[in-house]
Amino acid sequence: MRGRMPRWRCIVGAVATMLAVAALVAAFTWGAIFDSVLASNLALTPTSRSFQNWQAPSVPIYFEVFLYNWTNAEQFPHEKPNLAQIGPYRFREERSHVNITWNNHNGSIAYRTLRRFFFDPLTSNGTLKDNVTTLNVLAASAVYRTRYWSYVRQKGLSMGLSMFGQHISVTKTAGEILFDGYEDPLLDMAKSLPSSATGDAPRVDRFGWFYGRNNSLDSDGYVEVTNGQASGTFPGQILKWNHEDHLPFYSGKCSEVAGSAGEFLPRGMTEQSLLKMFVPDLCRTVNMEYIGNAENGGLKYLKYALKEKGFDYSPASPSESCFCDGQCPWSGVMNVSACRFNSPAFVTLPHFLHGDPRLLDMVTGMEPDAEKHEFFFGVEPQLGIPLEVAARFQINVYIEPNRNIALYESVPTMLFPVFWIQQRVQMNEEILHELKTVRAILDWGSTVCAGAAFALAVIVAMVTCCGTKPKYVPPHEMTFEKPKDEAELKLNPQYFES
Repeated sequence: MRGRMPRWRCIVGAVATMLAVAALVAAFTWGAIFDSVLASNLALTPTSRSFQNWQAPSVPIYFEVFLYNWTNAEQFPHEKPNLAQIGPYRFREERSHVNITWNNHNGSIAYRTLRRFFFDPLTSNGTLKDNVTTLNVLAASAVYRTRYWSYVRQKGLSMGLSMFGQHISVTKTAGEILFDGYEDPLLDMAKSLPSSATGDAPRVDRFGWFYGRNNSLDSDGYVEVTNGQASGTFPGQILKWNHEDHLPFYSGKCSEVAGSAGEFLPRGMTEQSLLKMFVPDLCRTVNMEYIGNAENGGLKYLKYALKEKGFDYSPASPSESCFCDGQCPWSGVMNVSACRFNSPAFVTLPHFLHGDPRLLDMVTGMEPDAEKHEFFFGVEPQLGIPLEVAARFQINVYIEPNRNIALYESVPTMLFPVFWIQQRVQMNEEILHELKTVRAILDWGSTVCAGAAFALAVIVAMVTCCGTKPKYVPPHEMTFEKPKDEAELKLNPQYFES
């Protein structure tokens, strides 16, 4: 007969069985477990690590500007503008989110973004003292804003432009064109005009494309995004911009405020997904399409870019047509004048990439190259983390002839490229290593749990099947005694007693 199983074996078997079942359940539900843990770690809460990294990002950000130097301005409009790209003028950008408000009633967080720019002379191709000839944007804006004025008022502007010595082009330093700004009599004249004539543009003493944006809280405006605490939500998805839940510049679907604000992206992206991004500089949401795969530090990711459809206002893309506000004669162009105080600002990709071929015929010097000029986000699809970002777009000024204004009497209708910018963000080695670890946990977690379940099952089998053996008794110690019968004991008592 086999011996009874010791108590310790019973306990070990029971514990191993429970652990094996738990490991097996974890193996089958690992994806859901991982998503739940990741969501709780990414959620923006006052004490979360995710919030600390979001509030003051440690990832280096570089802001680069490429200016176009107009080399034949004296021959315009008899010759096409010849534009020579110069730069980049590189700035290191420090960004932090401030004036934070927690809105627990709707699971959101509101903030403003403080940006600081520091010129990097060592990595820039040029200095801020470089002289650059470019289109006279102030004169072009004045002509554009008065295009519907009466004959008498337009003639008054024409005389004013002549009196103030305005020309079709200006030559300024790179620093003045960018952040420092420069004085101009037209700015003084604008102060005396009603706000309806200036498009409610703020009164300024100097003009520069980024004048007043350094150390400013107004660059991106007031933003309200999801905090990701509610089940099934992602953090960083925009809800309001400048206190509005819609865009007043557009109508219909184009007025929607939607998409990621940039720092957090949806998880589970695929090659068929559209990446929705809200870009304050463009005053709108853009749809980015999958263009291919890439790898950074051994971590694979998907690339999504702005393609032709994102700029197309033609009947072929009816979903985008509501973005057309006024002049939309070319595909591949975003008209952002409505959100830029009615200035003639139009956005394209650098060098008119993916733009109407007619745009390239208007100037010389453009060399579109997708490798250099694509606007893309590189996204780790399962984690929803941007690994590489190249936000690129070109600012152009719309000009057209006006027979009542001498300075613009014979100019062609065209988009005049002024500069293009590039904001690049790339994860450093430390963060990449951490993300690879997290991705490995996701990829191998179920396999490890399944292996653990199998190992525990083997332990249970060994404990339960290999019980205690009976005690061994040597043959010479064994006695075979015949059972004593009561009747026999009475007849032969001595025999049994001996």
